[in-house]
Amino acid sequence: MLWVEKYRPKKLEDVVISKKLLDEILEWARNWDSHRKPLLLAGPPGTGKTSLALALASSLGWETVELNASDQRSWAVISRIVGEGAFNETLSFDGEFMRSSEGKRKVIILDEVDNLHKKEDAGGEGALLKIIKRKPLQPLILIANDPFALSRELRGLCKVVNFRRADYRSIVKVLQRICSLEGIKADKDALLLIAKNSGGDLRAAINDLQAAAEGKKKLTVEDVATSVRTQQTDIFKVIQKVFKSFDPEVYSTAMLLDQTPENIIWWVSENLPLEYEGEDLLKASLVLSRADIFLGRVKRRQYYRLWKYAAYLMTVGVQQTKKEPRKGFTRYKVPSMWQRYAYTKSKREKLKKVLLKIGRFSHLSSKKAYAEMFYLVRNLLVELDIEKAAKIAAFYEFDTDDLEFITGDGKKAEKIWRYIEENKLHRIDESFLASYEAYEGYETGVESRESDVEFEADVESKEPDEERKEKRGKEKRAKTTTLDSFFGSA
Repeated sequence: MLWVEKYRPKKLEDVVISKKLLDEILEWARNWDSHRKPLLLAGPPGTGKTSLALALASSLGWETVELNASDQRSWAVISRIVGEGAFNETLSFDGEFMRSSEGKRKVIILDEVDNLHKKEDAGGEGALLKIIKRKPLQPLILIANDPFALSRELRGLCKVVNFRRADYRSIVKVLQRICSLEGIKADKDALLLIAKNSGGDLRAAINDLQAAAEGKKKLTVEDVATSVRTQQTDIFKVIQKVFKSFDPEVYSTAMLLDQTPENIIWWVSENLPLEYEGEDLLKASLVLSRADIFLGRVKRRQYYRLWKYAAYLMTVGVQQTKKEPRKGFTRYKVPSMWQRYAYTKSKREKLKKVLLKIGRFSHLSSKKAYAEMFYLVRNLLVELDIEKAAKIAAFYEFDTDDLEFITGDGKKAEKIWRYIEENKLHRIDESFLASYEAYEGYETGVESRESDVEFEADVESKEPDEERKEKRGKEKRAKTTTLDSFFGSA
């Protein structure tokens, strides 16, 4: 069993957190009925946010309901599970009826809340906001790595507690306690080395301690020095052990690398065909695909405890599928996917920039903008004449780089941009259009609007009001823009 799970704090006093923050959280919990504001625990991974939430519930005798936001984030799920649980009384796991009036509660813990959908109609953040505004009966604890990925409105409705990386001295105390419970006599300098190497990540420090000390009765600096996270070049030694031996210690060696399982699987996958063939290749590929399934679950649910299963499959699992060890020298390759990823980085950044503009002005998420609008906009810019393409480009505030990326034609992109500049086409905020129409006395929806550019041209005009109104009236009667006239239809 991983020591991270085995020694997860059961009480508040075991959590590595400052007394000030602990007092704030206890005050929040004891005065829940007076404010009913959710608690938002924010900070980097490995700082004890989830551990504190569970320890708080255990210390106060509260039942817990845990939901992972990356898996349970739709409007329907949040409304049904969180909404119903937050406003109703509950039963304990033993079947006892729990009255909130007597201080017996059920706390709902929503992890990875910074991955909730925001802009889409089916997004869970909208449902969560509605629940919070109704002042739920049961406490809510939200957990996020990046609080600024949440909307300002959601942050404003919560009691925010920011977690920071743990001080290495605090980490040493936790490591000493674990060693004592495991019956390991550890040199303080060895624990100090592990703590400083962790970079303030308590979870990483405990994992490093287990890798260095498990199965031993004494831990020295020399043990730690050979067990701390190694450099990237040692990945070749791990790959060599996977393909050319039956040594099951390859799993422990891989866990000491300065590589995540997501990186290791690329190395194994890239070099697998160089070593295996036939039935060995088939079996190893099946095992590797199962490891990839576990990695997908880690990414979606943030259940990092599944890393050990994925890592074991991609190392020992692949290793044991061969009939006999491979001999001879093999020149292993760096994953080609990384090279392709680096090559396409510029294109992906450009696409992201374009989708943000389309999403902002079409009121869509970037994902929906790509699925529903990107190819339509691209076809229009490519197929339409320069004037019409320029109006669309001005509507979305595309610049020359955007136009060249979308059309794939530098010459046409230059012509579109030149037309925009020569005719001073650009977008005007919708609130300005509404106020301008009210000023001119036109009713929205009765008469067709002209382009944004024409509106601004009128505003900037130096003509007297009466002359400008008369001129505008003539122009509107002479030229009314409709969908048919815009696209040149009869």
